[in-house]
Amino acid sequence: MMVQNGRKFLVNTAAALVLSAGLFVAAAPAMAFEPTQTDRAVNHYSLDKNKLAISGYDPVAYFPEGGGTPTKGKKEFSHTFQGATYHFANQKNLDAFKADPLKYEPAHGGWCAYAFAEKNEKVEVDPKSFRIEDGRLLLFYKGIFGDTKKEWEKQPGKLLPKADANWKKTSGEEPHGGEKKSSSAADLSAPQGRVTASALSAEQGQQRSDPAADVPSKAIKVGDAAPDFELPDTDGATVKLSTLLTKGPVVLTFYRGQWCPFCNRQLQGYQAGLSEITGAGGQLVAVSPQLVENSVQTKKKINITFPLLSDVGNKVAKEYRLAYSVNFDALRRFNGPDGAGELPVTATYVVNTDGKVTYAYVDSQYQKRAEVADIVAALNQLKAKQ
Repeated sequence: MMVQNGRKFLVNTAAALVLSAGLFVAAAPAMAFEPTQTDRAVNHYSLDKNKLAISGYDPVAYFPEGGGTPTKGKKEFSHTFQGATYHFANQKNLDAFKADPLKYEPAHGGWCAYAFAEKNEKVEVDPKSFRIEDGRLLLFYKGIFGDTKKEWEKQPGKLLPKADANWKKTSGEEPHGGEKKSSSAADLSAPQGRVTASALSAEQGQQRSDPAADVPSKAIKVGDAAPDFELPDTDGATVKLSTLLTKGPVVLTFYRGQWCPFCNRQLQGYQAGLSEITGAGGQLVAVSPQLVENSVQTKKKINITFPLLSDVGNKVAKEYRLAYSVNFDALRRFNGPDGAGELPVTATYVVNTDGKVTYAYVDSQYQKRAEVADIVAALNQLKAKQ
């Protein structure tokens, strides 16, 4: 689910307390077939740029017949089912999947089941964190901010109907697989909590309101002069906005850091659309408050070729009026000893060569990011005026 033209970017890592998934398979018949599935919502699934699901883990391996242990699949045992590709550890598991793919596909598009139940959010998972419930494969987030599987297991039998109802609400797709029982939003006793602004706070379950709600109204807007700045890149060089502007318009995007999977997906999506951005005359740079060494890790991990700049202390974010207060000790690991007090909201600007902002996207909701198509359109408008 990367950023793509014409599609809202709802990137996709951590939900309420997302600081918490599968087992079962039958022998394949002599002739396998693929059942018809209406209203297939693959665009909502957790897939990589090659449409690979579960980071390449074998969906059948989670079930007793497949061994009951999370196992990486192999490319030679690959199968694409209605838009989603799966890898399998062996031919037997591949045959079992072909016989009944809806039985073995992970629930809720492969996103964290707990996050869908509690917040109706798309949160990436640790493929090794799973459970089987009603014969269905459920996956969970597990990382530095907690273990959502443990949270799920504190409420036995209560969260699956909520997750199913929210999945249908989000994707329009009926939950499938296993021995699922029908449910609807009307059956749910607890109201759904609203999305918080900070994935980190949501993961820790400490912040239910939106501390960044008023930031967009105060941030730098179209027509404003973009504050100049100098920031270090991953090579140790200093990048100055005014210098870049001598070469052409700049696409300046602010993200939170490598701990945020939504940010990682945004960067991957922008990388995929980089040729479109540069083709329209733009120079893309991304700014976060993380330490330079963490920006280096981010760049290597997700193969980014455009500059990642480190705004330690959010000095530039403050000049663009994007910073808001948080108080989470875990941020110090990424942003330095004094980095737990602030984050920037996600924002993307197009700055013309005269230093004026001609496009601005600022949103307090951390899941939403500017689309490549909109950025390119803004750049093309500038070209048309030249």
